[in-house]
Amino acid sequence: MIAVKPRVHVRAREAARRRGRRTRLQSYTMPARIALAFVVLLVPVMMYVLLMGNLTALNYSLAQVTQQKSDLMDETTRLDDRIAQLESRERLADLAARLHMHDPQVYAVVDVPGPVVAPEPTGIAFLGAFFHR
Repeated sequence: MIAVKPRVHVRAREAARRRGRRTRLQSYTMPARIALAFVVLLVPVMMYVLLMGNLTALNYSLAQVTQQKSDLMDETTRLDDRIAQLESRERLADLAARLHMHDPQVYAVVDVPGPVVAPEPTGIAFLGAFFHR
């Protein structure tokens, strides 16, 4: 037969240790619950604020691009009007008169030389440009 020792003092010591641990952990439960509630409320609010900030930034950039587009369209219109003014027949006729230009009386035939054919490339493709200078 095996003799069994009474474990009364071990159980009492272990129970006291557990009570102490449980008491320490219970002192942290209320702050932990408050922190958890704070996080649960804070995360959606912060996400909302971040999304609204991003939306506001996008609205500002859209307004800026829209203004820039409007300015470019106005400038294009002004430049088109300026081109039309510079190309007008009245202006060109006035410039021709100031330069003493007139319609030709005799037409001349001008012989235009043909295109020059490039020589056949020789040598290595990468270094050919260096050797043919």
